[in-house]
Amino acid sequence: MDKLFLGISNHVVSLSKKTGEQLWKTKLKSSSITNVYYEDGNIFAYSGGHLFCLNASDGAILWENPLKGFGYSTCIIASEHQNSAVISSQIATQQAVASTIVAATVASSNS
Repeated sequence: MDKLFLGISNHVVSLSKKTGEQLWKTKLKSSSITNVYYEDGNIFAYSGGHLFCLNASDGAILWENPLKGFGYSTCIIASEHQNSAVISSQIATQQAVASTIVAATVASSNS
């Protein structure tokens, strides 16, 4: 596969690994964290409390699940094909981002 998929600023973005050129981008629900996971030609993305399935070739949204009753907290996406080191890395990254958001919120409310 010659594509790289990013979850960034409530978008999923596809880049060429060879050139870095943006191939496509798809806007999702507003969120400070957009998680992505690739498997079998699909990208699964969590953003704004919703889970999306996108076509990896063009970024088209194939389906969306609002995950009713789970709120808008961070989400780890995994499958039986993903190793535990990747999942642990995702958890650590999300905890660091959440801590930064909390610190910024506290700092601005104390100003």
